[in-house]
Amino acid sequence: MADLISFPSRSHSQNTRRAYQVHRLAQSGGVLTSCSISARDDGDAKRQAKRLSVGHRAELWASNRLVAEFGSFRSPIATWIKLLEERPVIDW
Repeated sequence: MADLISFPSRSHSQNTRRAYQVHRLAQSGGVLTSCSISARDDGDAKRQAKRLSVGHRAELWASNRLVAEFGSFRSPIATWIKLLEERPVIDW
């Protein structure tokens, strides 16, 4: 019986493109600008994002997956780190 059922399948064309997001970051780490790009694969997306991020720190994302980071900050974001004080735990 299973031989009689034919399920349509998507043919993966070489022209299939996926959506990516490029986020240009400020020195403080916040997002300056974001734009969406369309690319054939991660490599194509990286090439496009690199051109868009010239002179800025940027991140390339595919949905919730970080694909690549570009550029670097001239100085670190965190200049010092301080431990939080111990706070009493309130048991309700």
